[in-house]
Amino acid sequence: MKKTVFTLLLSVLFIPLFASYNLSGKVVDSQTSQPIDFANIALYKQGSETPWAGVVTDENGVFEITAIESGKYTMRISFVGYNAYSRNFTVSDKDLNFSIIRLTEDSNVLTEVEVVGQGSQMRFEIDRKVFSVDQNIASAGGSATEVLENIPSVEVDQEGNISLRNNESVEVWINGKPSGLTAENRAQILQQMPAESIESIEVITNPSAKFNPEGTAGIINLVLKKDRKAGYYGSVSVGAIYPDGGRLGGNVGANINYSSSKIDAYANIGYRNMTRNGGSVSNLWNFNANDTTLLNQNNNNSSLHNGLFFRAGVDYHINDKNTIGLSGFGMNGGGSSNALLNYTQKNVTTDAILREYNRRNTEDSERNSFNINLDYKHEFNKKGTELLASLSYSRFSRTNESNYLQTDVFPVERESEISQNSDGNDSNLQFKVDYTNKISETGRFEAGWQSNVSNRYSYTDGFDVTKGTDLSGYYNVFDYKEQIHAAYVTYGERFFKKLSVQLGLRGEYMYRNIDSKDYIGSEMPDYQKSYFELFPSAYLGYSITDRDEVQLNYTRRVNRPRGWQINPFKDYSDSTNVSFGNVALSPEFSSAFELNYLKSWDNHSFSASAYYRFTDDVVQRISYRTEENMESTFMNISQSKSAGLELVAKNRLFRILNLTSSVNLYYSKIDSATYINPYNNITESIREQEGFSWNARVMANFMFSPTFTGQVSANYSSPRVIAQGTQEANYAIDLGLRKSFFNRNLNVSLNVRDLLDSRRRKSQTSGAGFEKYSESYWHGRSFGVTLTYNFGNMQPNRNAKRNNNQSTESDMDMDMDI
Repeated sequence: MKKTVFTLLLSVLFIPLFASYNLSGKVVDSQTSQPIDFANIALYKQGSETPWAGVVTDENGVFEITAIESGKYTMRISFVGYNAYSRNFTVSDKDLNFSIIRLTEDSNVLTEVEVVGQGSQMRFEIDRKVFSVDQNIASAGGSATEVLENIPSVEVDQEGNISLRNNESVEVWINGKPSGLTAENRAQILQQMPAESIESIEVITNPSAKFNPEGTAGIINLVLKKDRKAGYYGSVSVGAIYPDGGRLGGNVGANINYSSSKIDAYANIGYRNMTRNGGSVSNLWNFNANDTTLLNQNNNNSSLHNGLFFRAGVDYHINDKNTIGLSGFGMNGGGSSNALLNYTQKNVTTDAILREYNRRNTEDSERNSFNINLDYKHEFNKKGTELLASLSYSRFSRTNESNYLQTDVFPVERESEISQNSDGNDSNLQFKVDYTNKISETGRFEAGWQSNVSNRYSYTDGFDVTKGTDLSGYYNVFDYKEQIHAAYVTYGERFFKKLSVQLGLRGEYMYRNIDSKDYIGSEMPDYQKSYFELFPSAYLGYSITDRDEVQLNYTRRVNRPRGWQINPFKDYSDSTNVSFGNVALSPEFSSAFELNYLKSWDNHSFSASAYYRFTDDVVQRISYRTEENMESTFMNISQSKSAGLELVAKNRLFRILNLTSSVNLYYSKIDSATYINPYNNITESIREQEGFSWNARVMANFMFSPTFTGQVSANYSSPRVIAQGTQEANYAIDLGLRKSFFNRNLNVSLNVRDLLDSRRRKSQTSGAGFEKYSESYWHGRSFGVTLTYNFGNMQPNRNAKRNNNQSTESDMDMDMDI
């Protein structure tokens, strides 16, 4: 009896409160009456410019939209090479079948696909913000790093380290997969990746249990261009970049795309050559028992980077239910750098110089990487039910040859020279399978498995050129092996077209083993660790109206230390500040809550996100004094809490201006803690640190005419709290112009990056017996020009697949709008 009553109650909950109806029809060519498959059908409530529902036609040109509420609607149909179709209608008391809808061919196909309006820079989705960057003028001729610098809530420092909402524990993916990017190599890879290869960037701050829980701040996903237009289409480009005070650099690239009923293929290649100037200034005060000393350091450096980036892929549509794809990308590059560091140490009380010396650091490096993916997709007869499987392998290798020449000037004159060689490689094998079952018109079930096997190996040695002897302290062999196996389930349901609920749970087993050897061949004890963790997620969404939505979500995430954070090898490249890793580090675990409000108007949209994050075992860099210099390492020191409010607005003003603005206000607190000083084994303390900070970004796109556009991008970050100190404010402005010629086949872009030459990082830190101020800069002001020529033979193809610019390919479909 109880079971019957319970079943009855569940049934009542799923009965719609309002009647709903279905809409169907068939789209054909007006001249040949041949069906047009993959035509886009968008349904709007009259008076609204926000799509209420959307589908594409099947291979027979047939479409169906279900569960439509009573009301007045506008249906719009579009397909490349045809004139757009629009129709108003009313849904009242029965299903509607429009029978045959005929599209007329556009006499000028190439004109049809030209962009004559100003595209949106940003759009909101249920779990992410998507920023379109394919028309980013200010980054033309630049790299992926420079594109990221203009994304709201994303920050990139001078070394290429990326943070999201003031948190460096963030994952960076390419096309919905890690693709071999790690904290150690992604700065180099993103610097080599041409900005022109990126279509959009997705910021996912609270991913569901379907996704890898790595990165307590979330995921930044780079979606590479993959045009699927009938026929072929491509472009070639050439550009030049001049850094203020540096040498002229350049870039060249080409891409081509081809699409037919059976095959979608693309390929592109690009080469970049860039010189950069940088520098730093630091003052280190050491407070001794009887006096205070000051060490002043000035650093001027220049570097040359060059790299070849290439990618290609092909999808073969076996039939209307099965598709197999092979894709990949690779990079080959290197560079050299030359830095002169001048040191002066003096007694603050007497102003007497204690020591004066300089150090010349030179480095030659080579970095190569590739990633290859094999994908399979099967669509079941039941609409919305599919199986996705992928196998991915990536490898990144690097070699470095460094030379350190130190010249002492006072109190004695002497010279010493050290050379250091290092090489290493990282490899990753990933297998992933995802199953989606649309069990009803309002419910969806997902389940999947993912396995990752990673190996990371590095070797370093050193040689004293002056004495002709090996340097045992520079020798290190570091071998890291890791396996992660995970399974997940999620279930989502939409109630009454208003309320969306999604629950998920992911279980992960992680195993790692670290093997490290010193100069005499003795091995450190193996550091093996394994554990199983659960990562739940929950999402609630409520549509107040068709233009207002509220979302509440929760996730648990992890930041696993790797690479240089856990490698005990000591880095002597700066003799006054020696750094090394801590093999005993534990993962950070974070719980995150987020409340979002989305509002849209015809020409405006607004997003407000309030978030709170609590993190255990926070990993921070800790600095301390020794008798000879400063040393720093990483430790799990305490807990942290952060809360914030992120406001993002998109406004289209005066028909010529498209404005994207964001403000991020956040409060952070690092609890007080104690730690054991590795130098003297004395327990030392870190005081509680808390602070409020904020940053703002504005990107303004101007359309002066259909062929002449401009862009201004500006950002500001206020001072903020870091471990053992604070980081000062910074700001920057970028400018860009683009002009099109010859029916938009030729585009000329001009840009100025860091107009005010203000991209600098300043910080103040302190600890037991010391205080330090440091300032560094890297990029500097630069001027660029890029010429792009477009070509193509895009003709109406009645069997062409739709333009599948899904943000994250198949494995990133997380839309709760079911």
